[in-house]
Amino acid sequence: MRRLLSLPREGLSLGINMAKTIQDETTLVLRKRKAVLLARFTPPVDLLRASYVRQYLTCGKRNCRCRRGFKHGPFYYLVQCLGTGRVRKFLLKTPEQRKQARAGIAAHLKLQRQLAELSEINTELLRRGES
Repeated sequence: MRRLLSLPREGLSLGINMAKTIQDETTLVLRKRKAVLLARFTPPVDLLRASYVRQYLTCGKRNCRCRRGFKHGPFYYLVQCLGTGRVRKFLLKTPEQRKQARAGIAAHLKLQRQLAELSEINTELLRRGES
């Protein structure tokens, strides 16, 4: 079974093979896939490990329309988990900031997918004793 992960903004697709298929591939094919991955492996400078959050809020005014269901917003935030119980959150005020945040998050996702595929290949080569 082959699962294809696509990255819509960059038009790239990364094939990540499930364990059954990768075991069927020859060692030579696995080493070639590993070499291709490592050649493409360059951590992007705009990488962001964060979440992009859209939020609608209510204010504290008694007679404001937000109390009747018409909330203020949308407001866009970049949210980062810093550890147990610690979060950094800040407002993305301009469309350019929002664009950069989405690009940085997409770059992080792409890197995570490349690392997952590399790990899968390394695991199989190690299992075969041919790392």
